[in-house]
Amino acid sequence: IANNGSYIGCYGRSLDGYPIDRQIMKRLILAVRQIPGLSMVYAAADGDYTESKDEALCNWLVESYKFNLRRVDDLLEVAEDCTKLSIYKDSGVEAAARSLVEEFKDILQISCAGDMWLDCMAKDVNKGHAVKVIQDSLGIKPEETMAFGDQLNDVEMLKQAYYSFAVANARDEVKKAARFQADSNVNNGVLKILQNLL
Repeated sequence: IANNGSYIGCYGRSLDGYPIDRQIMKRLILAVRQIPGLSMVYAAADGDYTESKDEALCNWLVESYKFNLRRVDDLLEVAEDCTKLSIYKDSGVEAAARSLVEEFKDILQISCAGDMWLDCMAKDVNKGHAVKVIQDSLGIKPEETMAFGDQLNDVEMLKQAYYSFAVANARDEVKKAARFQADSNVNNGVLKILQNLL
């Protein structure tokens, strides 16, 4: 499961994808360009694209996230369907992009993924829906599913798993959505739960 549930694959084979409508995507890209200080990462099945000139951001995406990143002059010229458009600001992205959320909230699934990222997907696409697709295809029950989260883009996924854990440094909304709590991610909270399970 990748890109907040907008792409589902197995062993290099694409099982399902939920691209954003091209006309909506064009409107969104043009709207983001109107707000100073924002960058965009355009996720597609074959990798990620950006028109950002921010060298530090591009290096971080490649070196830390291991993105297969292609730099282009104009995201509107990318031929591949977009499964997720991530809007980036070094801090305070939620406040900076408030007008975008208001404009697109009824036609896109928009989810905050930390203080720096705002993720935009096709309507009703989320990690929880993707987990349900996997569960249904493999005959796995929610009671046989474990999930971990820390940000708002994890809430629907946590609701799809009985063993839902918020890490200690998760947002309050995530802690309310989870049944259980793990130690913080900096203290290997997920790993501790998995080691205990195994």
